[in-house]
Amino acid sequence: MWRSFARQTGSPRWVSTALAVALLVPTTGGAAGAAPREASGTTAGAVATAARPSALTGAVTERRLRKGETFWMFGRLTVGGSPAAGRAVVVQKKRMDESGWRTVGADTTNRSGRYSVRVRAGAVYEYRAIYRGSASARSSWTARIGVGFTTADRTMTSRERQMGAAIGRPTSGHRQVTRTVVSRSYQKGILVKVTRSGRDRTWWVHGGILAEYRHLGGATGRMGAPVMDPLCGLARGGCVQRFEGGVLYSNGDGAEASTGLTGVLGEVVAAARSQVGYVVRYDGGNGSRYDWYSKYNAWARTNAPWCGLYQSWFFKASGHATLVPQSTTWGAYRDSVRRNLPTGSTPRVGALAFVSYIASGEASHVMYVVQVDGSRIKVIHGNTGGAGTVPSGARGVVEQWVRESQVLYYAYPRY
Repeated sequence: MWRSFARQTGSPRWVSTALAVALLVPTTGGAAGAAPREASGTTAGAVATAARPSALTGAVTERRLRKGETFWMFGRLTVGGSPAAGRAVVVQKKRMDESGWRTVGADTTNRSGRYSVRVRAGAVYEYRAIYRGSASARSSWTARIGVGFTTADRTMTSRERQMGAAIGRPTSGHRQVTRTVVSRSYQKGILVKVTRSGRDRTWWVHGGILAEYRHLGGATGRMGAPVMDPLCGLARGGCVQRFEGGVLYSNGDGAEASTGLTGVLGEVVAAARSQVGYVVRYDGGNGSRYDWYSKYNAWARTNAPWCGLYQSWFFKASGHATLVPQSTTWGAYRDSVRRNLPTGSTPRVGALAFVSYIASGEASHVMYVVQVDGSRIKVIHGNTGGAGTVPSGARGVVEQWVRESQVLYYAYPRY
């Protein structure tokens, strides 16, 4: 699961002149003053009273897309009228009937003050960008930009025009892969046109996802044709993409995985499976109260036992952090799951399986169910010796079969 391949490339930091002509004209954000409120009800950033004013512009590469297509929100930040480099800009979205905003990505401005955040369209949303300010600069934000859907066909030509500099120049001609699938290579990936029921859809595959897709046989292999663009900008530079035959995941650490499951569930399982084989050795001299200190501990900034931290990590790494608690201690994770998710005794793929290894009988470990077969379940779990499959003196992430009878209860995320 840890085969190395090329790192994902980030969002483009500029848009071609030809493409920009067709864009929504950049809009200047709100004036400095009371900052807009987040979904949690807290302000987007304190306004420094002795700071210089800032201005943030925002635009999108296209306002009408097919569901699952990629677009970018981009713009420029100035402070005191000059380009502001090295500043964090956050892009958020919300539905028209929602009051709260959700973060979908962030970027750091370049030397020209420009930012660009890549988004995969999943529903009709309004988007905005926010600069939260600092001790030397006031907050600013863009006007709302609505992005909706179209029912128009997406041919190779129209998608090439839409993507512009994001995919680069063609490096091959059109290749008839199957009777209904045509592909073409570009400097930054491939476009795959899929014709179903007389309608054309064209999807982008690139980076580590493309390398693994080709390894598995491309559109003629078990994954089949793509059904949407990859969702990127995830934890550790991760990307996840859905295909007719399942889901592929890769990240900038060189971790990759596939699953035959589809949809949101498939994205979560693929991210979880990408970590199988990770091992951390016992280190009694690391200065930590908890000796099995893992990269998931580092991510959560806690030295707590990490089976629950791993669960929180792969849900977030797949782009679905809200489906399970993002807690920093085992007790908080376990208790929050019981409060907020349905529980029961029936094993299901995608369920959290809680077991006990302590005298009190209280749940002390959590596993993630990826297959059910009669009296046994296949699980992926972290902070485990894997029944001897992890080397002595180490703990790791393991995918294995266990007896269903040892499970205390299951919790069911709402996929």
